[in-house]
Amino acid sequence: MIIYKKEWLKNKYIVDLLKPDYTAGRITKEEFIKIKTAHPVGFYMPGLMVRVGLFILTLIIAIVATSLLSLMAFISVPMGSPGWPIFLGIGCYVLLEFLTKGKHYFHSGVDNALLYFSAGLLGGGFIWIIIDAHITTGDNLLGAIVIALLCIYLTLRFADVVTGAVACGAIFACVYFFWAMMGKFGLATMPFVMMIAAAGAYFGFNNLSKNAKGLYYTDCVAIVKLISLLTLYAAGNYFMVNRLNNMLNGLGDSHTAIPFGFIFWVWTVLLPIVYIWFGLKRKNTMLLRTGMVLVAASVATFRVYYHLLPIEIMLTLSGIIILAGAYTIISYLKTPRHGFTYAEPEEANTADNLNLEGLAIGQATSHLPPAAQAPVSRFGGGSGGGGGSSGDF
Repeated sequence: MIIYKKEWLKNKYIVDLLKPDYTAGRITKEEFIKIKTAHPVGFYMPGLMVRVGLFILTLIIAIVATSLLSLMAFISVPMGSPGWPIFLGIGCYVLLEFLTKGKHYFHSGVDNALLYFSAGLLGGGFIWIIIDAHITTGDNLLGAIVIALLCIYLTLRFADVVTGAVACGAIFACVYFFWAMMGKFGLATMPFVMMIAAAGAYFGFNNLSKNAKGLYYTDCVAIVKLISLLTLYAAGNYFMVNRLNNMLNGLGDSHTAIPFGFIFWVWTVLLPIVYIWFGLKRKNTMLLRTGMVLVAASVATFRVYYHLLPIEIMLTLSGIIILAGAYTIISYLKTPRHGFTYAEPEEANTADNLNLEGLAIGQATSHLPPAAQAPVSRFGGGSGGGGGSSGDF
């Protein structure tokens, strides 16, 4: 299903896995070069700035080309139909397949731009068809299904993080719109259904990340897990549930009490702490960082409904508490404890990355004989006593 050579993907995974060991000095330069030589990666993967430049340039070319083609075909082709953007999207996708296979692009900027541009054209064309069909019930669900299927295919084909994130969001939208069709019962139980869906997605993809089949989609699985954690919290956040309840019942944005509100308050306050606890216990940085961010969201939610202190005093006290806590934790972790430390990770900084390709080329060509020295031509020979040359020049 995936378009890239699986052997190169495995080799890239192995090389990336050993880069921290090389940077930390646990393996020598010669050993690392031998590893790279034994596990070649033939993808075209330029640096970040080059990727951004290629992305912008390719996107501009794609927009100009499709606009010019649309202008040329304006007279003979029915431009007011959804078939035209679908046709353009198919054309961009065929070009994407050709370039990715022929030039071995791997998230180089060119393939990313063509991927997103073709996905936008295809998705827009299909949504246009749904709108023209004048479906009164389930149109949002049908649109979410179309986007989900399209992005799932593109993610499986190109292992792209953005399409994976959109696919995850579209699947959660499918769950929401489907359950909303159940009427009042569906709306009343919507938060719990979304909690179950988000928790199921996280645990399912967490198991997939431990499977060899998820090796090619490591980044995609990570972004889906992150979105699932955020959705799990948002589904039970008191502010989100309250606003959704007011919107569905035609109420204002006043602080209207919701049924079983204490459950959502407990969820709002305790879930970030649960994330942090499991992150510390399992040494999971995603859970740890997500929990720390959501603590701030919980404080903000509490502040919306309860004004215990003026905002400037609360911000000052919060800053003091955070600084004191950070200083205490840093001081405590200067000596590694229970697998945690304040020391910098043994990974190369982007600005300090070595040119490993140059090292590999140098190692591969070190056995070649040196180039022959060309004879040095020296001027002179003039015997006329001036600046001229003699007759035997």
